[in-house]
Amino acid sequence: MKTKFKHFLISFIFVLFCVSSCQDEISQIEDQNEQETIVPGTNLANLMSRTATNDGAVDDFLDNASCFSVELPVTIVLSDITIIIETEADLFELEDLLSNVSVDDDILDFIFPITVIFSDYSEIVIENEDQLLNFIEACVEDDIDVIECVDFIYPISFSVFNSGFNLIETIVIENDEALYVFLEELDQDENTLIVSLDFPITLEYGNGETIEVNTNEELANAIEDADQFCEDENDDCVEDEVVLNLMECPWEVYVYTNNDLDNLDGPYFFNFNENAVLTIEGITTETHYTSWAINETDAGLELFIESFYYYEAEFGNWLIVECGDDELRFEHLSVDGTGMYFEQDCDDDLECSITDISSILQECPWDFTDGTGNYDNYQLIFNDNGELQISEGMAASAIGGYWSLSSTDNGVALTFSNLTAFQDSLGGEWIIISCNDNDESSNELTIIQDNTILELEQDCLGDLGCSVEDINADILECAWSLQTNLFDSFVPVYVHFGPDGNVFVEGADNLESPIGTWDLVTISTNIFIDFTFQQGYETLNGQWQVVECEQGELYLVNDDNNIVLEQACEVNNQDLLNCYSLYVLSQECDDNNDGIATFVFETNSLQTSECIALYPIAGSYHPTYEDAVNTTNHLNIQLTTPTELASQTIYFRVFNQETHEFAIQELELIVESCNDAVFSCFGDFEIVECDQPNNVPVYNLSANTIGLVDCTEVYYPSFHETLIDAQNDVNPIVNTEAYGTLVTEVYLRIEAESGNFEVFAVFLNTVECNYFECFGNYNLTACDEEDGAVDGLANFNLQQIFANCPNDDVEYNFYLSVADAEAQVGALVSPFTNYSNPQIIYSRVALASDNLVYEIFTHELIIEDCNSNDCTEGDIDGILTECQWNITSYNGSDNLIGYNFDFESNSGIVVIYNDTITIDASWITSQNNGVIIEFSNVAGPNIQAINGSWRVVECTAEQLVLHNVNDSNNEIVLDRTCE
Repeated sequence: MKTKFKHFLISFIFVLFCVSSCQDEISQIEDQNEQETIVPGTNLANLMSRTATNDGAVDDFLDNASCFSVELPVTIVLSDITIIIETEADLFELEDLLSNVSVDDDILDFIFPITVIFSDYSEIVIENEDQLLNFIEACVEDDIDVIECVDFIYPISFSVFNSGFNLIETIVIENDEALYVFLEELDQDENTLIVSLDFPITLEYGNGETIEVNTNEELANAIEDADQFCEDENDDCVEDEVVLNLMECPWEVYVYTNNDLDNLDGPYFFNFNENAVLTIEGITTETHYTSWAINETDAGLELFIESFYYYEAEFGNWLIVECGDDELRFEHLSVDGTGMYFEQDCDDDLECSITDISSILQECPWDFTDGTGNYDNYQLIFNDNGELQISEGMAASAIGGYWSLSSTDNGVALTFSNLTAFQDSLGGEWIIISCNDNDESSNELTIIQDNTILELEQDCLGDLGCSVEDINADILECAWSLQTNLFDSFVPVYVHFGPDGNVFVEGADNLESPIGTWDLVTISTNIFIDFTFQQGYETLNGQWQVVECEQGELYLVNDDNNIVLEQACEVNNQDLLNCYSLYVLSQECDDNNDGIATFVFETNSLQTSECIALYPIAGSYHPTYEDAVNTTNHLNIQLTTPTELASQTIYFRVFNQETHEFAIQELELIVESCNDAVFSCFGDFEIVECDQPNNVPVYNLSANTIGLVDCTEVYYPSFHETLIDAQNDVNPIVNTEAYGTLVTEVYLRIEAESGNFEVFAVFLNTVECNYFECFGNYNLTACDEEDGAVDGLANFNLQQIFANCPNDDVEYNFYLSVADAEAQVGALVSPFTNYSNPQIIYSRVALASDNLVYEIFTHELIIEDCNSNDCTEGDIDGILTECQWNITSYNGSDNLIGYNFDFESNSGIVVIYNDTITIDASWITSQNNGVIIEFSNVAGPNIQAINGSWRVVECTAEQLVLHNVNDSNNEIVLDRTCE
């Protein structure tokens, strides 16, 4: 477009010399005011150019560069979702969407190649992300100060004159790019052409207001005044929206004084809650609690903060001066130069689910405080049965009650009920506003009720310095020596704590069976070991509190009695395991899907001979730890797992036959489904279909999955609505090629010849489809004198309205009103004779397969005065025979542009030719309600369509526009090619 226009300007001088021979009439402008011309380099020309400059900032949220924009349409991938941005409306809609959610910039990717457009509309193709990053890094803001607050309402036109103010041409401009290029080329042109704007011109300001100007001076003033009509950012500061925005996420807050915006104090962390409570962190090491409110005043919205350290203690409210979704700026009303910047920090929003919170609540006791010290000596204990204990200090007794979690409109709620104490202060529903689930440190929760905030911190170690999990792991590690004041002898007893809760005593006479049980329990904040013994150890029965916990040593008390436990790992004969520890040779494959596989176990061959020299040993395999201790239920090497092929744990017992010492090793065996080659052909699938009027989309499962997989293996497919059905091969989907459903996921079971199978997910998604993309609000024109009289009436072939749209999948009719179109009554018959000019009619376009899916379009039937041009029959004869001609448009298409026309003046012959054929056809003109050109004997592919009579409806020396006499919807545009 730019190149053609430049050639046009260069050829102006040539046109000045030949126009007298190529045009019968030249307009002479007697009163053209030279002050109204557009002079390159003047203020007005620069203002217009800056207004038309390509604004590279419009898509900064996509490309992070204001010196260029990305050409549309463009395809991006956002969080694994592919999005096609086709128009600026799509671009703004996506920007609005992303402004309301927290999105990581790193997950927005372009599908390359893309084209970027600079301020002067020059373009370059970017092939990959590295090239794009290089351009972004090298991006320098253009010297042109883009005017963003005003736009031209197109089309606009320029009149082009020679030095004698003879009108040469009228240039119609349709968009910003054409205007910018026109002004740039005008600035570079050195001929004597004169250009002026055709007034009036309409401008639209950023706030939606429009203005009409009639002179160059008015236009320049209107553009210069545009800034004051831009949308004010403060217009977005609506009280309700600001309140909701403040409470949506935490905020990082920076304070500046003395108008020094580069010297910021902070950050502070503000958390606004709906009950008017504001928590502030960062002032001191303690959390600061205060109140807040938003008030509407004559000056604007004001933020009231009851106390904010020395920034608020002596002063008044803060006025909102800048307002955005994730940024706010405030100025202090009483102290000049003092302000605050707010930046939203949604990453600190509640990230824990109800399941996460329920799990961490039950892990350990919790310290809690409301900032007053009232609960400093208490802890909350959440039991898995919904019971709540509130313990005080080391007391074994605790305050009772119940706890529960629920999801509410305000968020996740923690409810305390039926408390035997503190019901007035702690009872009721608390909203969880902060959750820190940290594996490396204690968890924290913040909950709020009315104006009260509780901070909860997990205390898994307590005063002992070790947790239940720590004790449980240590106690299972190896044997322990047990000494107690309840035994007369101070000789220690060596005991083994089994993972199944049994206790075994070391010694040849009593290793065959357990002598008791053990269990770790938590009462209040204290940890106890609960013993139940027999066979002479009954004096140890009861709950023993762990009062000291160190690595390898536990000290237990029960009233005045005590037990000292010290690790004695040497009793476990660890050296035996060091020699004979086993490993599984491989994870085994289940050949026939019966859950059985054979495992091979090996020892370290380098150590085996040394171990045999040291110990006469024996080894055995057992299904449980207890069996290994008692040498019962021996296993062979062939092991059976459950039918779902889960892992199986067994225990290897190595035994010293001389000393009767033993050690036990735990082994996990995993039976896997054999990796049939067929399964590598498949994976999870996604099928996307159009939304349906009844909201039940229909999916072609087989065609979109199995039919697209090129797999040479033998397999047996089936689709199922649930995972369980797919695993059990029951209830297959029957109508797979037309499966109507509202579910978003089904399952594909692929079974191999061996009987093994795998299940894959098939995701079912829908999109909104534009079934009638080709159709629209098209108008239809006809000549007034088609019936021989100028009466404002004509016959319209309505089918021509959608002549260029496919109609094999749609059906449509035309009606006089929207109500008739909705009800499908009174369909119009074509040809239709209008009774007003213009005549408004309506079309109802529907799917042929489903008449309930339709759209209604509006059309104007317009009568044209086909005698409005001033060309006579003699004029037409003269300009046709003067040069060669070319059909640049046939009904809006360039299909016939390859044919050239040479009209002979006396013979009535028109020679029509292209690169391959030459046709000698006939032509004649006549005067009948305008000039008529009649073509005959036109015999050639496609070009034969011009046979017949055509009325000249537009006439210049360079171009003729012809309408078919019998059907004015058929149009030919002839352009002269004198060269």
